Amino acid sequence: MIKAIFRLTDIEKQKIFKLREMGVRPPDIARRFGLSEGVVHKIIQAQRALLQNKIAPQRELMVNDLSKQEAS
Repeated sequence: MIKAIFRLTDIEKQKIFKLREMGVRPPDIARRFGLSEGVVHKIIQAQRALLQNKIAPQRELMVNDLSKQEAS
């Protein structure tokens, strides 16, 4: 499983994530990329975690900006 994950490029991982977000079932994604469903599941989990980590700092920046605007 780990070899399969490292074999994929970042672009392929993003494609898998986008397909899942569009509603394509994991077995269909796995068949298309020649992977197991478990690998597809782990890739989707990792991409969601990366996305949440990118969103969280932006929220903090927005909150800080709002508090600065209210103070002035």
